[in-house]
Amino acid sequence: MQIQQRFAGFTLPELVVTIAILGIVSSLAAQGWSSASEHSRHRTILETYHSFFAFARWTAVSKRSLVTICPLSEENKCVDEWERPVSVFVDANNDKQPDNGEVLKKMQPVRHPFTMRSRTAGRGYFQLNEEGFAYGSPGSLVLCPANPTTGTMTYMAVNMTGRFRVQSDEDGDGIIQLRWGARITC
Repeated sequence: MQIQQRFAGFTLPELVVTIAILGIVSSLAAQGWSSASEHSRHRTILETYHSFFAFARWTAVSKRSLVTICPLSEENKCVDEWERPVSVFVDANNDKQPDNGEVLKKMQPVRHPFTMRSRTAGRGYFQLNEEGFAYGSPGSLVLCPANPTTGTMTYMAVNMTGRFRVQSDEDGDGIIQLRWGARITC
């Protein structure tokens, strides 16, 4: 009497189909993870900027002095280069440099997959007076995604009362239409 042994395992076609299905499922999961990760990073940037400007406003009121928010050059002067770290400092003499070289708070610049541009008429800085109101002209920042089809463009404005507000490109067309008719793009 012969005993037949049955070998357990997969045939080559079964193995190829299984690997193909796993590849498809993992690529879909990776795309979903990437999108969720970018959305989370976007939210974190907005919250960080909001708290940073709130700190600057609180500092202006509590120290009863002019406060400036801007990226600083190597010479410690305000520059309109928002890929640099952004600083908050007392600027009582309004020279756009930290008084006594003292920076009160510094924030690292926005990194990939986003970029930041200012809309400050070339000034590159924001100022708040001793009452926490915008000193001079207010301005805004635009957070631009590296890939407009997957990321959200956001307009961040500081109004005359020194408050920070946010408006996003909800329809994903790469344009934010402001109430007064201005169109913001990256």
